[in-house]
Amino acid sequence: MEKLATAIIQTSFGLTGEVKVRPFNDDCSYLKKLKQGIILLKDGREQTYSIEGFRKSGGQAFIKFAGIDDPESAKKLAGATLFVPRSEAAPLKKGEYYISELLGCTLMHEGKAMAKVVGFFDGPQAVLLEVEDGSNKRYLVPLLDQYIGKVSIEDKTIELLAQWLLS
Repeated sequence: MEKLATAIIQTSFGLTGEVKVRPFNDDCSYLKKLKQGIILLKDGREQTYSIEGFRKSGGQAFIKFAGIDDPESAKKLAGATLFVPRSEAAPLKKGEYYISELLGCTLMHEGKAMAKVVGFFDGPQAVLLEVEDGSNKRYLVPLLDQYIGKVSIEDKTIELLAQWLLS
């Protein structure tokens, strides 16, 4: 089964074990249709969960996982990446992509390969791409329009507009 990273668990919410979720795309309504086979990846460990409930309130998404029934258990999920089967993920519009599809892409600046995407993190304002250059140095590049230009999933390339981020 091919799976896609579609959200990050932010923190616990309330007393019943709900968690706040930051989806990687604008439309997270697909999450309310999912029930089983949700994989959470944290600290290199995967765990499979079922969703008992999903709701949105004021632009924020909340999920209640089966077996997570108190704030302490929910807090342990903070920072986990939520993966779903690709067949269950939100459909993409033209020009959109899943963050996980950026793994392995090459950052290009003025036609020159600068680094490869080896991971990603949830940053305070945007997703941060973890990239590695040819000398095994790692950098974090914000996935924001002022730093990133054209993204081609087909060619596995990402245009880097701000070369200084790799220095």
